[in-house]
Amino acid sequence: MFFKKSKTFDLRNVLEGCKAGRASAQKQLFEQYYGLARSISMRYAGNRDEVDEMLNDGFLKVFAKIDQYNPDQSFDAWFRTLVVRTCIDYYRKNNSKFSFIDIQDAPYLEHNDGLIEKLTAEEILELVQKLPASYRTVFSLYVVEGFSHAEIAEMLGINEGTSRSNLSKARLKLQEWIKIYLEESVNQNNHV
Repeated sequence: MFFKKSKTFDLRNVLEGCKAGRASAQKQLFEQYYGLARSISMRYAGNRDEVDEMLNDGFLKVFAKIDQYNPDQSFDAWFRTLVVRTCIDYYRKNNSKFSFIDIQDAPYLEHNDGLIEKLTAEEILELVQKLPASYRTVFSLYVVEGFSHAEIAEMLGINEGTSRSNLSKARLKLQEWIKIYLEESVNQNNHV
Protein backbone atom coordinates (compact mmCIF):
# COMPACT_ATOMS: atom_id res chain seq x y z
CA MET A 1 0.00 0.00 0.00
CA PHE A 2 1.09 3.55 -0.71
CA PHE A 3 0.68 4.81 2.84
CA LYS A 4 3.17 3.47 5.38
CA LYS A 5 1.65 1.74 8.35
CA SER A 6 3.09 1.87 11.85
CA LYS A 7 4.98 -1.28 12.83
CA THR A 8 3.30 -1.27 16.25
CA PHE A 9 -0.20 -1.01 14.79
CA ASP A 10 -2.25 -4.17 15.42
CA LEU A 11 -5.28 -3.88 13.15
CA ARG A 12 -7.17 -6.78 14.71
CA ASN A 13 -6.91 -5.32 18.23
CA VAL A 14 -7.72 -1.81 17.03
CA LEU A 15 -10.82 -3.04 15.18
CA GLU A 16 -12.00 -4.92 18.28
CA GLY A 17 -11.49 -1.72 20.29
CA CYS A 18 -13.47 0.27 17.73
CA LYS A 19 -16.29 -2.28 17.85
CA ALA A 20 -16.32 -1.84 21.64
CA GLY A 21 -16.50 1.93 21.16
CA ARG A 22 -13.11 2.69 22.76
CA ALA A 23 -11.96 6.20 21.84
CA SER A 24 -8.28 5.20 22.04
CA ALA A 25 -8.82 2.52 19.36
CA GLN A 26 -10.76 4.96 17.17
CA LYS A 27 -7.91 7.44 17.51
CA GLN A 28 -5.37 4.79 16.45
CA LEU A 29 -7.46 3.82 13.43
CA PHE A 30 -7.90 7.49 12.51
CA GLU A 31 -4.17 8.19 12.77
CA GLN A 32 -3.29 5.08 10.78
CA TYR A 33 -5.77 5.65 7.96
CA TYR A 34 -5.93 9.45 7.86
CA GLY A 35 -3.54 9.72 4.90
CA LEU A 36 -5.46 7.24 2.80
CA ALA A 37 -8.82 8.84 3.59
CA ARG A 38 -7.45 12.31 2.87
CA SER A 39 -5.99 11.28 -0.49
CA ILE A 40 -9.33 9.77 -1.52
CA SER A 41 -11.30 12.81 -0.35
CA MET A 42 -8.97 15.20 -2.17
CA ARG A 43 -9.84 13.58 -5.50
CA TYR A 44 -13.53 14.38 -5.02
CA ALA A 45 -13.38 17.71 -3.21
CA GLY A 46 -13.04 21.12 -4.75
CA ASN A 47 -11.51 22.81 -1.72
CA ARG A 48 -10.07 22.18 1.73
CA ASP A 49 -13.40 22.56 3.52
CA GLU A 50 -14.96 19.86 1.35
CA VAL A 51 -11.95 17.59 1.95
CA ASP A 52 -12.34 17.99 5.71
CA GLU A 53 -16.08 17.39 5.56
CA MET A 54 -15.71 14.25 3.42
CA LEU A 55 -12.87 13.00 5.60
CA ASN A 56 -14.83 13.46 8.82
CA ASP A 57 -17.99 11.95 7.34
CA GLY A 58 -15.93 9.01 6.06
CA PHE A 59 -14.49 8.20 9.46
CA LEU A 60 -17.89 8.59 11.11
CA LYS A 61 -19.29 6.09 8.60
CA VAL A 62 -16.38 3.69 9.21
CA PHE A 63 -16.90 3.81 12.97
CA ALA A 64 -20.66 3.42 12.61
CA LYS A 65 -20.33 0.41 10.29
CA ILE A 66 -17.29 -1.24 11.84
CA ASP A 67 -19.48 -4.18 12.96
CA GLN A 68 -20.25 -4.88 9.30
CA TYR A 69 -16.59 -5.40 8.40
CA ASN A 70 -15.83 -9.02 7.47
CA PRO A 71 -12.35 -9.99 8.78
CA ASP A 72 -11.98 -12.43 5.86
CA GLN A 73 -11.78 -9.42 3.53
CA SER A 74 -9.10 -6.76 3.17
CA PHE A 75 -9.74 -3.95 5.64
CA ASP A 76 -8.00 -1.46 3.35
CA ALA A 77 -10.40 -2.28 0.48
CA TRP A 78 -13.42 -2.10 2.79
CA PHE A 79 -12.21 1.22 4.22
CA ARG A 80 -11.49 2.67 0.77
CA THR A 81 -14.96 1.67 -0.47
CA LEU A 82 -16.67 3.37 2.48
CA VAL A 83 -14.70 6.58 2.02
CA VAL A 84 -15.37 6.69 -1.74
CA ARG A 85 -19.07 6.10 -1.15
CA THR A 86 -19.04 8.85 1.49
CA CYS A 87 -17.59 11.24 -1.09
CA ILE A 88 -20.33 10.23 -3.54
CA ASP A 89 -22.96 10.73 -0.83
CA TYR A 90 -21.55 14.20 -0.20
CA TYR A 91 -22.18 15.12 -3.83
CA ARG A 92 -25.61 13.56 -3.92
CA LYS A 93 -26.51 15.67 -0.89
CA ASN A 94 -25.10 18.79 -2.55
CA ASN A 95 -26.14 17.97 -6.13
CA SER A 96 -27.82 21.32 -6.63
CA LYS A 97 -24.33 22.85 -6.75
CA PHE A 98 -23.40 21.16 -10.03
CA SER A 99 -24.97 19.85 -13.18
CA PHE A 100 -24.33 17.00 -15.53
CA ILE A 101 -24.48 17.36 -19.28
CA ASP A 102 -25.77 14.56 -21.46
CA ILE A 103 -23.47 13.25 -24.19
CA GLN A 104 -25.74 14.31 -27.05
CA ASP A 105 -25.40 17.89 -25.80
CA ALA A 106 -21.60 17.71 -25.95
CA PRO A 107 -19.63 18.19 -29.17
CA TYR A 108 -17.24 15.40 -30.11
CA LEU A 109 -13.72 16.39 -29.12
CA GLU A 110 -10.51 14.41 -29.14
CA HIS A 111 -8.29 14.13 -26.10
CA ASN A 112 -4.63 13.31 -25.52
CA ASP A 113 -3.93 11.56 -22.21
CA GLY A 114 -0.15 11.64 -22.84
CA LEU A 115 0.07 15.19 -21.52
CA ILE A 116 -0.68 14.06 -17.99
CA GLU A 117 2.53 12.03 -17.88
CA LYS A 118 4.55 15.26 -17.90
CA LEU A 119 3.23 16.41 -14.50
CA THR A 120 3.73 15.27 -10.92
CA ALA A 121 0.91 13.67 -8.97
CA GLU A 122 0.52 16.84 -6.88
CA GLU A 123 0.23 19.01 -9.98
CA ILE A 124 -2.38 16.69 -11.46
CA LEU A 125 -4.36 16.66 -8.21
CA GLU A 126 -4.39 20.46 -8.14
CA LEU A 127 -5.78 20.53 -11.67
CA VAL A 128 -8.37 17.83 -10.93
CA GLN A 129 -9.57 19.83 -7.93
CA LYS A 130 -10.19 22.81 -10.24
CA LEU A 131 -12.63 20.82 -12.37
CA PRO A 132 -16.35 21.46 -11.90
CA ALA A 133 -17.75 19.02 -9.35
CA SER A 134 -19.62 16.90 -11.91
CA TYR A 135 -16.51 16.42 -14.06
CA ARG A 136 -14.24 15.85 -11.06
CA THR A 137 -16.55 13.24 -9.56
CA VAL A 138 -16.94 11.22 -12.77
CA PHE A 139 -13.22 11.54 -13.56
CA SER A 140 -12.22 10.27 -10.11
CA LEU A 141 -14.71 7.41 -10.13
CA TYR A 142 -13.75 6.25 -13.62
CA VAL A 143 -10.02 6.96 -13.88
CA VAL A 144 -8.89 6.56 -10.29
CA GLU A 145 -11.37 4.14 -8.74
CA GLY A 146 -12.00 2.08 -11.88
CA PHE A 147 -15.80 2.11 -11.86
CA SER A 148 -17.62 1.55 -15.15
CA HIS A 149 -19.90 4.18 -16.64
CA ALA A 150 -22.89 1.99 -15.75
CA GLU A 151 -21.78 1.88 -12.09
CA ILE A 152 -21.11 5.63 -12.03
CA ALA A 153 -24.50 6.35 -13.58
CA GLU A 154 -26.21 4.25 -10.92
CA MET A 155 -24.24 5.80 -8.05
CA LEU A 156 -24.86 9.38 -9.17
CA GLY A 157 -28.37 8.97 -10.52
CA ILE A 158 -27.43 9.96 -14.08
CA ASN A 159 -27.41 8.05 -17.35
CA GLU A 160 -24.34 6.39 -18.86
CA GLY A 161 -24.12 8.92 -21.68
CA THR A 162 -23.91 11.71 -19.14
CA SER A 163 -21.10 9.89 -17.35
CA ARG A 164 -19.20 9.46 -20.62
CA SER A 165 -19.75 13.09 -21.56
CA ASN A 166 -18.52 14.40 -18.22
CA LEU A 167 -15.44 12.17 -18.37
CA SER A 168 -14.65 13.39 -21.87
CA LYS A 169 -15.09 17.01 -20.87
CA ALA A 170 -12.98 16.51 -17.74
CA ARG A 171 -10.16 15.05 -19.81
CA LEU A 172 -10.38 17.86 -22.35
CA LYS A 173 -10.37 20.53 -19.64
CA LEU A 174 -7.40 18.89 -17.93
CA GLN A 175 -5.51 18.72 -21.24
CA GLU A 176 -6.22 22.38 -21.87
CA TRP A 177 -4.93 23.35 -18.42
CA ILE A 178 -1.90 21.06 -18.74
CA LYS A 179 -0.93 22.63 -22.07
CA ILE A 180 -1.18 26.09 -20.53
CA TYR A 181 0.76 24.95 -17.47
CA LEU A 182 3.51 23.37 -19.55
CA GLU A 183 3.75 26.41 -21.84
CA GLU A 184 4.06 28.67 -18.80
CA SER A 185 6.77 26.40 -17.37
CA VAL A 186 8.72 26.51 -20.63
CA ASN A 187 8.37 30.31 -20.82
CA GLN A 188 9.55 30.69 -17.21
CA ASN A 189 12.57 28.46 -17.87
CA ASN A 190 13.45 30.46 -21.00
CA HIS A 191 13.37 33.73 -19.04
CA VAL A 192 15.59 32.49 -16.23
